[in-house]
Amino acid sequence: MPGPWLPGGISPAVFWPGAALLLLVAASFWPALLAGFVWDDKAFLEAPPVAQPLGLLDIWLNPASLPFEAHYWPLLYTSFWLEHRLWGFEPLGFHASNLLLHGVNALLLWRLLARLGVPGAWLIAAFFAVHPLRVEPVAWVMSRKDLLSSCFYLLAAGAWLRFREGPAEAKARAYLALLGFFALGLFSKTSVITLPAALLVLAWWRQGRLAARDLLQTAPLFLLGLALAAVDLAFYTGRAEIDFDYTLAERLLIAGKSLWLYAGQLLWPHPLPIIYPLWEPDPARLLNWAPVAAALGLALALWLARRRIGRGALAGALFFAITLSPMLGFGNNSYMEYAFVADRYLYLAGAGLVAVLVAGAAVACRQLPAARPAGLALAGLLLAACGTLSWRHAWNYQDEIALFSHVVSLNPAAHSAHYNLGIALLEAERLDEAEAAYKAEIARDASDPKYFQAVTHLASVHFNAGRYGRAQALYAYSAGVNPEDAETHQNLGSTLAQLGRYREALASYERALALDPTLDMARDNMRLARQKLQEREAGEDGKGQTAAP
Repeated sequence: MPGPWLPGGISPAVFWPGAALLLLVAASFWPALLAGFVWDDKAFLEAPPVAQPLGLLDIWLNPASLPFEAHYWPLLYTSFWLEHRLWGFEPLGFHASNLLLHGVNALLLWRLLARLGVPGAWLIAAFFAVHPLRVEPVAWVMSRKDLLSSCFYLLAAGAWLRFREGPAEAKARAYLALLGFFALGLFSKTSVITLPAALLVLAWWRQGRLAARDLLQTAPLFLLGLALAAVDLAFYTGRAEIDFDYTLAERLLIAGKSLWLYAGQLLWPHPLPIIYPLWEPDPARLLNWAPVAAALGLALALWLARRRIGRGALAGALFFAITLSPMLGFGNNSYMEYAFVADRYLYLAGAGLVAVLVAGAAVACRQLPAARPAGLALAGLLLAACGTLSWRHAWNYQDEIALFSHVVSLNPAAHSAHYNLGIALLEAERLDEAEAAYKAEIARDASDPKYFQAVTHLASVHFNAGRYGRAQALYAYSAGVNPEDAETHQNLGSTLAQLGRYREALASYERALALDPTLDMARDNMRLARQKLQEREAGEDGKGQTAAP
């Protein structure tokens, strides 16, 4: 019976399962609330438009004012701007917002699936809520874009159902809400552009065919998505420095293997390296085409079997592939420098496969009532296992040392992780460990720009440890290959000064200031080096006079 004492008069049949979902989220991701900022969080969150009270206008009208962002995602930064007004740059507030957003998404998914009549709707949402692949978007603040865009995606899908099935007098309002939520999702992350295609899959699943009205009703969504994606692409092309010249065949191989890797991680989410190993998509190797052939073969098999097993399995698989498609390597994105796949890309798409598996199990239990207790017990054990793995994995995001130590332990070839781990260890004054991290980073192709950055950071380790001879050799090497880098010349000068080679230090400082006249540190250090040189020369002259007969 209804419970008027509940918030908004919510029925207990909705309130208690919803509360259970939120409790599962809180229990599984609690360590994220204790985490700090990692990876590029600070670089983006401390950008002037986010920090400044009047920065909101720049976020929307002057996106180039965000120094490191190559996309036009103003709603994402609006959320950060609002939070900065509330609690400054305290990590707890940002992490709490991510956790809350994930909980809201679990609730929205449950109510959407329940409205669609999907068997096991709550259980699907529960697995969505606690699955370890959700840790990255929840625990990493900058992955807010996946949480926020998914929230509006789910709200838009709900508005679509109200438009299609609600009373006639509310249809116009529901369609405007659909357009509004879709636009807000695109302003959070452009990958939600796949929503109209997913709605067509939904229509086919429910009707068994696509009618002209389905195409007409989704056409404005396609146009809106293309228009806002074009704005984002134009901004991205002008800001991002990427040049991945993969052929179409290579991109097909990347997509095929990525789909199966994602499916495998959904079924067996351990271990999770965060930065996955890159692979070589060589079209000349016939075996590399096996994942593409297997994906096409599975789609054909599900199509042929749709009358016997229903359309749900194919619809779920199509949703999985369509929702992932913007991140499957068909277009360039900067993260492809490090990996072709990422846990956060699967945030919403994974719900398609989970729905197929859980709904299939729920139908089987209905048909075999004797198996229901065993099925519920198994579901409970799997939820507990997923929640435990998520809780453990969330500790890997406590700080950058924990994060990148975890990455390199599972993916030693992730050179960027060695590099970032070295920086974190250096800042923590754990010099021996920082040295090991940078040595691992420089054991790579010397043509990579990060190679020289790692050499410079290794020199900093030696400098801070008082090993000035080693530091000088590395800084000199780095200055030779990066002759236009003023900071490297300044660091070389400081090392030479520590060695008492003041004349050479002065030359390095002069070179640094010629390259960057605003480098005050070089100017101050040059003054000190000149003073030390004068004191030495004066002392040598005094000794010479005393020793004269």
